[in-house]
Amino acid sequence: MRLTGVGSLPHDDADEAAAFVSASTDLPYLPQLPNLDPSEGMLRQWGDGLCGAGGSDDGIGLLWGEPSPTDAEPFGGAAAMLKVLDGPQIKTQFTGPVTLWLALLAAGCPVDGLWGCVVDGLSERFLTHVDMIRSVRPEVEIVAVMDEPALVTFAPGRSPGPVPIEAAADAISQVLAGAPVPVGIHVCGDTDWRMVAGLEPAWLSWDLAGLGDGFLSATDAIAEIVSQGTGIMWGMVSTDPSPIDVDRVRSRYGTAVTRLVLEGAPAGALMEHAFATPACGLAGTTVGGAGVVMDRLREILEVVDG
Repeated sequence: MRLTGVGSLPHDDADEAAAFVSASTDLPYLPQLPNLDPSEGMLRQWGDGLCGAGGSDDGIGLLWGEPSPTDAEPFGGAAAMLKVLDGPQIKTQFTGPVTLWLALLAAGCPVDGLWGCVVDGLSERFLTHVDMIRSVRPEVEIVAVMDEPALVTFAPGRSPGPVPIEAAADAISQVLAGAPVPVGIHVCGDTDWRMVAGLEPAWLSWDLAGLGDGFLSATDAIAEIVSQGTGIMWGMVSTDPSPIDVDRVRSRYGTAVTRLVLEGAPAGALMEHAFATPACGLAGTTVGGAGVVMDRLREILEVVDG
């Protein structure tokens, strides 16, 4: 199992962030640096200028009718990482259509036609993003993950949100179908994993500690797509740099693997064709804290692989 990150970092210097990624991962990723530029936040980075919304320094970072800042640098962290990339692969991530739809709705965008606008606009932006990567590093293999924190609203026992699960699945399916590279899905908590598995993403990226009834009720569906080639990104450590219980993490991981293997998932795919990650992005901690989290992740990985 190799080590990578989820996306965001607390750094306010792009070159330092790139050096951090290079030193702390086996699969480097394009960091999002909201402390360097607010436009690198996950909602602004992919929603600014979409469906009539512009970047805002208040609230969620988007406001309908607001002009986009002319001095924004939403991919400064990515550009710095691509300059120093040394390896055959790069991971990137982008905000998914359900999370983006909810953000734009909250920003004041009219609901009529919003799904179509989000799906079409996001698909075009992701295509442009992949073209940008290939223009700098044409030889690199791109590992892409869709960040969909809003999908936790579909976890068992949660009150229904404003998005029907059918609408969410349809929007994600359309974006996956139009993507120029295989795309995984990241959810930093429990969700309706049967619905997610039915979309057949290239990767399932989750918070191991957050898996609950949604995971337990979908192990057969998850095992099936793993058998067909879907990889797992195991979010093994919290984004909080406080001490962790190594035995508890190992037990959670072992239990999840066992349940999936019993449903027919190949053990090798779950452990070898897999990555270890933090549970989510690290922008909410300090630079030092991010270093602690990644050090602990590598320590956990040594225990799990051992």
